[in-house]
Amino acid sequence: MVAHRKSDFKSKWAMVVTVNDLNEKKREDLKDFAGWFIETLRLEGAFIGHYFNYETAPITIVETEQNSFESCTNAYQKIHKEHPQVVLVVHILPQTQSHEYEWMKVLASRYGFIRQGILYENCVNRFQNVDTDQNSVFRNMCQWIYRSGTAIIRNEGNSCGILHGKDAKPTFEKVLFNSEDIKEAVFKVLHKEEEPRGAELENIVKVSGYPEMLNAFGVAQLLSPYRVNGITLTGPQSAVVTLENKFQVYQAVQEFHGKKLDRNHKLEVISNVVPSPAVQVQSPSLKYSKKHIENLMGKLKVST
Repeated sequence: MVAHRKSDFKSKWAMVVTVNDLNEKKREDLKDFAGWFIETLRLEGAFIGHYFNYETAPITIVETEQNSFESCTNAYQKIHKEHPQVVLVVHILPQTQSHEYEWMKVLASRYGFIRQGILYENCVNRFQNVDTDQNSVFRNMCQWIYRSGTAIIRNEGNSCGILHGKDAKPTFEKVLFNSEDIKEAVFKVLHKEEEPRGAELENIVKVSGYPEMLNAFGVAQLLSPYRVNGITLTGPQSAVVTLENKFQVYQAVQEFHGKKLDRNHKLEVISNVVPSPAVQVQSPSLKYSKKHIENLMGKLKVST
């Protein structure tokens, strides 16, 4: 009795095709290209120590309309929903600097795919017309796929892409997770607003008049020692700053509004939501005296 060796597990992958005037001949050629591409990728990867074991044929081939973000989105969404085992998506692009190239980056990040874009003309001629030799092209692909896969496993992707705008090619912005960039993008894109809403409004101040050279860190230093939870730069010399609470807002407005930084710059710190307190409150520091604390507590004491 002969025990047949079971085949090694092979990863599934998918193909998205954005090519005009597709016909059966072109579709058959793309299927042949898929097998040739994976085999070449496997051989070149092994040469540099990256071993890939993908199925010869893609588990699905999804065609999209050119210059249609909706069609492109539906393709990636379909793969994500119907084939959750897919990690690698090879996108056949119609031309260089196409809209689909930017959309591919954003959608692959959104749905957790490793992406690899390939021009359709390179599929047809099997990379014979590229300036770089074919071995280098595929080895660069191998390194990209390997790094991207490692980043997914290690959860190193701490950034995402956001598309906004009504044009055929929306604006692409790369922003960081767990930062004010996400909040800023959401309010700007979805709500057309420059600053937070609701409960957070009482914790923000608008700061302006500082030197143009200052970045977000520099603006935060202007409000020291108050704790800054977030900064949104709204202009070269203006920012919306979120402080710890509304009491620090009171104090920051009183202490810093009108402060001269130098002979050319006068700081403006204002709050449109929380009115200025009637009693001057000193900034928090180690210089608080016992008497001053007792005075404050006396003002807050409720008579019984």
